[in-house]
Parts: sequence; C-alpha cells; structure tokens
Amino acid sequence: MSQQQVCPWCQMEITWDEELGPEPNCPHCYNELAEYRTVTVKRDAALAFDEEDDDAWSRYTRAAEKYLDAQEDVPECPQCQEYMVFAGDQLIGEAHFAPRTPSPALPPFLRAPFRLETFVCAHCFTAHQRLAEKDKKALIARLAEADADE
Repeated sequence: MSQQQVCPWCQMEITWDEELGPEPNCPHCYNELAEYRTVTVKRDAALAFDEEDDDAWSRYTRAAEKYLDAQEDVPECPQCQEYMVFAGDQLIGEAHFAPRTPSPALPPFLRAPFRLETFVCAHCFTAHQRLAEKDKKALIARLAEADADE
C-alpha cells in the first residue's frame, strides 16, 4: 500500500511506497521534506478523486500537450519543473510602468512600452513572465549604447 504526502512548498501530491519510506526531497520542487516542515495526509486513494475528476484531468492534460507541442520554446516551471504553456503577451504602457532610475548618472534599466511573455504551468498552474525577445534586444542595445557614451 502506498502513502501520500503533500509538499508544503509546491502543493504537489507525493506518493511513496511504505517499504521504501517517505521521499527525503520533493520530486517536483526538490525542497527538503523532513520533520516539522512536512504534512503527511493519510487517505484512501479510492476516495481521492471520482472518475469524472480523473477523466477531466486526463482530457485536460491531453489538451495541454497539444499547446506545448505547438511551441518552439518550452520553459520549465520554476516551482515544479514541468513544462509551461505560452499563454500570451501583456503590453505594458507608460501609464502602467514607472521606471526606476537608481542614480542621475544611470538611465532607467527598462522603459515602457514593452511586452511580457506570460507562461502558465500546465501542471501546478504557476504563472511566469519574461521580457519578450524584441524588447530584450532593444534593452541590450539601449544600455550598451548608453555605456559606450560614457
């Protein structure tokens, strides 16, 4: 019979065999699972999910795989290391972004407008954003030019 445990950091369910004992680290986020930091929940696996939930999850994972297959860049989730789906871009305009200028001698690191690519983990639903490729190149060029002027 297997036992189940929930990781307190990534909230993923961990199933382990009684003969082998509990996992020392979460296999999803790699955080330590020892002593006071771990909550162990014993429950009957048959009661955990009904067939409708299990069937919906299976259909969802098949659909998510189609989105992942259509992507060129498939980053890993920083929480659980599963793959993330590119959900879309967020345009950040000047009205929604106040650039920080650390000193009068330095220009702002980032200026609006720019785009953030938004990714969502298909497994734990963590959202992650990064600067769009075009805006990364513009940032590098602008700061390299500012440094050359000094």
